[in-house]
Amino acid sequence: MAFRNLYIQNPARLSIAKSQLVIQQEERYTVPVEDISSIMIEHKQCTITAPALSFLAEHQVAVFTCDQKHLPCAVVLPLGQYYRKLEALESQLHVRTKTKARLWQKLMKQKIENQAKVLELNHCKNIAELNFLATQVTEGDKTFKESRAARLYFMGLFGDKFNRRNEDVMNGALNYGYAIIRGIIARDICAYGFEPAFGVFHKNELNPFNLADDLIEPFRAYVDLWVYEHQADLKDGLTPKNKQALFQLLFTEVRIDNEFHSLSNAVHKSVSSYTTCCRNNSAAGLKLPELIPLVAHEYE
Repeated sequence: MAFRNLYIQNPARLSIAKSQLVIQQEERYTVPVEDISSIMIEHKQCTITAPALSFLAEHQVAVFTCDQKHLPCAVVLPLGQYYRKLEALESQLHVRTKTKARLWQKLMKQKIENQAKVLELNHCKNIAELNFLATQVTEGDKTFKESRAARLYFMGLFGDKFNRRNEDVMNGALNYGYAIIRGIIARDICAYGFEPAFGVFHKNELNPFNLADDLIEPFRAYVDLWVYEHQADLKDGLTPKNKQALFQLLFTEVRIDNEFHSLSNAVHKSVSSYTTCCRNNSAAGLKLPELIPLVAHEYE
């Protein structure tokens, strides 16, 4: 099982030799591709060969690149590797509206519960209100409990003046962490032969990752918790050290299906369970993460 998430922050040339990723800097490093889950190429003076991109995609490695602001702007996703692509798409397209409504209810309920846990771990206000709202989420969240919870949540966590629309370091850190998790979710969606544009709730025709934006919802709290706990570090801005730490959240421990996994593997289990729900046309069995304090996952 892939367990390495590589962060390339210095000039390098990436290539493939004998199923190993070769990282050529002042020294030469090699990493077995079968061990790699994702790669973040942060430095603008990095190069990667076309065979390396192809080989990494064939092995379901998510490769992120960054823009001029050093924020994730693209991810290379695997295509055509799933052996029953048409069957996967048909099961995705024929999910009943009722099933989608129940899936969204589960996603929103778990998202709000995880948000309440973030507040509880940090002794913030509005914990009881969020726990109550989580119990009130209906199928399809037609009464908009998630939006009410979000307002109370961010006020309780970052203060009454905090606004997700502001362009500041706090929102920059949140967006950076979300983009990483969104990318690996999209990677796993494609690996299972599903189309990431076909969402449960999100239906923006200009968004190629509607489904990833649905499934990320209960995972967002892990990024929120890290940002809250590292506000002092962020006073110097979204530094390379902070970005690397956010990328390392993929190693953090997550409880899912009464087991403990890295966040990266928890995403895999969640996406896998979603594909099963689509094939069975039932929301039963959807596996979602439960927030716990941030600690690095230890592989056995």
